[in-house]
Amino acid sequence: MNCITIDDEPLAHKVIKNYCTNLSFLNVVKECYSAFEAMNYLNENQVDLIFLDINMPKLKGLDFLRTLSNPPLIIVTTAYQEYAIEGYELNILDYLLKPFSFERFLKAINKAQHQKKMIESTQKGPENQSSLNANVSVNQNDSIFIKGDKKIHQIQLDSILYLESLGSYVKIHTDNKTITSLDRLTNFENTLPKNQFLRIHRSYIIALKKIETIEGNRLKIKGVDIPIGNVYKHNLTNAIKN
Repeated sequence: MNCITIDDEPLAHKVIKNYCTNLSFLNVVKECYSAFEAMNYLNENQVDLIFLDINMPKLKGLDFLRTLSNPPLIIVTTAYQEYAIEGYELNILDYLLKPFSFERFLKAINKAQHQKKMIESTQKGPENQSSLNANVSVNQNDSIFIKGDKKIHQIQLDSILYLESLGSYVKIHTDNKTITSLDRLTNFENTLPKNQFLRIHRSYIIALKKIETIEGNRLKIKGVDIPIGNVYKHNLTNAIKN
């Protein structure tokens, strides 16, 4: 697994690199001391994982992350705990609060390995990169065809609870199962009927009729708490009124 470190502190690079030497499958291919240095590197190279500091000069870590159209797996390493919620809204895999132990580091790496395997298991070849909605289509029988888990699934729209974005793939949660599809949440947003489904967060689309309760910046579907992003709150309010 090729990774880069982005941090303005030399000690931070040293700690991560030392931890990585204990794990033969991790390869630190670049140490970047600013977000701009990382941008230049990523323009020419692909990596599987980024260790990203937040509080850096000129361009902050989370602002840098927002500039990436197709980011790899992201593990934040920072001394500032208050950024955790904002970070998770950007599909960050894990959040390591400095100073962190090797055991905590290893837990984050295990998450990264698991997610990478999930992505690879749904990868079926070049056809996955073709058209905008290659992995999802709605037919005339109120059902949806989804490519996922090496199969094509037909799912009834009224069985879908919510969709959850996890980086390069989407989990479709239904009444009785969960399907993982190598796709972007935006593709589902553009395909699903807008009178039945609504994007309420950078990482979530929900079935409107499945909402159980709404409280503050969260709603509940089948006992699961789902965050409501500030940008999407107005759309949810309008959908409920209508």
